[in-house]
Amino acid sequence: MLIFKKEKAVRKLVLGHLDKVQVSLMESRNVLEKYIASDMELVRQHANLAIENETEADILKRQIREALLEGAFLPNIRSDVYRLVEAVDAIASKGEDVTRFIFDQSPEIPEEFESELLEIFRMSLNCFQELRKALRAYFKPKGELESLHVHVARVCDIETEVDSRESSLARQIFASSLEHSKKIHLHQLLELVGNIADLSEDASDELEFAAMKSVV
Repeated sequence: MLIFKKEKAVRKLVLGHLDKVQVSLMESRNVLEKYIASDMELVRQHANLAIENETEADILKRQIREALLEGAFLPNIRSDVYRLVEAVDAIASKGEDVTRFIFDQSPEIPEEFESELLEIFRMSLNCFQELRKALRAYFKPKGELESLHVHVARVCDIETEVDSRESSLARQIFASSLEHSKKIHLHQLLELVGNIADLSEDASDELEFAAMKSVV
């Protein structure tokens, strides 16, 4: 019975970790939105929230690791669970990178690129949210493989669209009249935003591999 209590505790920690990552990513997008609106006080507030939630996600990740080391789940599943948590945590770290890039470096974002950059960020968040749904299906007591595969497929579809729109916006940026250094700077921000979708797809690949063994 003790092992089942440990597994239940880890599931709770993992779901809490997912929630913290989602909040951190949403606050990162808020940073971009308020930066575009030139409301630097709100940028500061949302940046603090993004970083706080990413830090709290890190704390939960360490707690999950400790619980796994203490024997939660069967040995052949523990490493899969921790790899999944690490893959999700990397997404939160990328969101924090976006936040710090905007807050610390103040990139120039011409009005003509604002709406598309925000849309790519929105789609990247949607990509993560589909991953979150797939992970929640995986961590249900009896697992829900059909639901998991549906959401993983959506992750891949959204990531493909993000890649396409990211490439299109990159071409527009480098064809614009911006100074070359500012083009490179803005493109770095675009890549960071797009990486959220890329890492969500990477995590979904890890999830598919784990699901081939079993659901937990």
